[in-house]
Amino acid sequence: MILPPQTVLFIVATSNVASSQSLVPIQTPIARPPDFNPVTVPGSVAAAGASVFKSFVSFSIELAFFPDFAGNSSSPNTFSDTLLENLKAFQGSKPDIRVGGNTQDYAVFDSSLTTATSGTYIPSISDDYPRILTIGPSFFESYQTWADVLFIHGFNLATNSTSASESLNQSVPYACNALSKNNLLTWEMGNEPDLYKTSAQGIVRPASWSEVDYVKEWKDKVATIKDMLGNACGEDWVSAQKFKWTAPSFAGTNNSLDTVEAWKAGLGSDGDISLFSSHNYIGGATQPGITLGNTLLNHTKTVLSIAAHNAEQKALSAAGMTLPYILGETNSLYNQGAPGLSNSFGAALWGVDFNLMCAATDIQQVFMHQGTDYRYASWQPISTSKTNMGTKPPYYGNIAVAAALGNITNSTTTRVQNIPLSNSDTESAYAIYSDSKLARLMVINLNEYNYSLSAQRPEMAYNFTLPVSCAGHGLVQRLMANGSDATTGITFNGWTYNYDVAKGEPKLSGNVTRDEIVWVGEDGGVAVPVPWSSAALVQLTC
Repeated sequence: MILPPQTVLFIVATSNVASSQSLVPIQTPIARPPDFNPVTVPGSVAAAGASVFKSFVSFSIELAFFPDFAGNSSSPNTFSDTLLENLKAFQGSKPDIRVGGNTQDYAVFDSSLTTATSGTYIPSISDDYPRILTIGPSFFESYQTWADVLFIHGFNLATNSTSASESLNQSVPYACNALSKNNLLTWEMGNEPDLYKTSAQGIVRPASWSEVDYVKEWKDKVATIKDMLGNACGEDWVSAQKFKWTAPSFAGTNNSLDTVEAWKAGLGSDGDISLFSSHNYIGGATQPGITLGNTLLNHTKTVLSIAAHNAEQKALSAAGMTLPYILGETNSLYNQGAPGLSNSFGAALWGVDFNLMCAATDIQQVFMHQGTDYRYASWQPISTSKTNMGTKPPYYGNIAVAAALGNITNSTTTRVQNIPLSNSDTESAYAIYSDSKLARLMVINLNEYNYSLSAQRPEMAYNFTLPVSCAGHGLVQRLMANGSDATTGITFNGWTYNYDVAKGEPKLSGNVTRDEIVWVGEDGGVAVPVPWSSAALVQLTC
């Protein structure tokens, strides 16, 4: 039986309550939900997305800033590594790391460069990354600093001068030596080539450049890299097991090149591609009308954005593409995010909704893009004149997604199903299945609550009917902050990961409730209270 929402009964266990103490039931009034009728959560995974990869929560790092994030052999960035280890504690493996982005296609290798990178900013193009970039041999030391991480290394496709091509070939021995510790996931050739003839950062191909032209150029450069790898690092590097690529890494689903036409033109005909990658941003940092409440905290917009990829995947499947589909680069707002939006707690909630919706629609891995001083970054790896070193709000969203998926390495399959709720704009829910068994339920309230307004924070009760096998109790773990506009004071299940507190190590906040007990009736009925601008993960025992 589902308890009336006005008298939902649940038990709270705080960080100050020892497991041997008696738990006291607390009767808490909960606002009537928008739809009192309980929502059924299936016990079956029939409508769930494909099983996610073991490192579903992964990161793309702007190539120019990879040494900032990873450090080098003499000075590894242990703060970054700690944050990766935190995610491993939840999902069972560290995130995979893609090293690429816009600066991947600006990078020219110089074997005589004594620093990892040397960049020149052109403010008329961007203040956020160097438009002219040289990388040296020490750049590749950064691949040696994080144990148990697999990397995608991005090569420059856009810069096609003779000297640039020669420098690209010269970088190959350094790349394969750096990735010779069983830490290579795939290679990548080019970043967002569907923008080469339209990009505001600089047009690098003629208007006549077609999918056929792209595929020929891609294959020619990949073949050259293959020869270089075999000569420099040994024949095993060109074996079918090791010579793998992520492609085509287009910017989206409606630009100047079409993925389906590229596939039909033979992009995957050699069998070298192992991951089909696309990119996604929910909007642009400077687009008119972009707000927290109407853009990031809008489940409908998130669903529509992801649906474009689902349609692309369906069209590709009809064209014979059977590879796993991933988002190799994504985040909230392109152009490195908007202050007050991409660096807020609202962006963390958006990240939970976005990632789980991806998982629920057959997108098997998501790489959240990062860069030094980027507004949407999950963490700032070093202190600069613009930004202090530290953990940022989006990282807490990464943690919540990893916690929702659980230890993927312990399961044969981990699948996610979207559970539609009555208010499609401001709330969402997801069921997570481990080996076809319901394991967790994530509920996200996206109603915008700004703590600076000092108004009382509303709270909603969400009623669900779970399989009767779930009867008993579950643990509620909350992603919380003072409001959607908060940039500090964020916790997941009472834990903080702030650099200023313990250099990124998890630390319990003594004044935050954690591991609440919620009762599941014999008929599977349960009510989950969720304040506005927060998320609740229910760990079940079904």
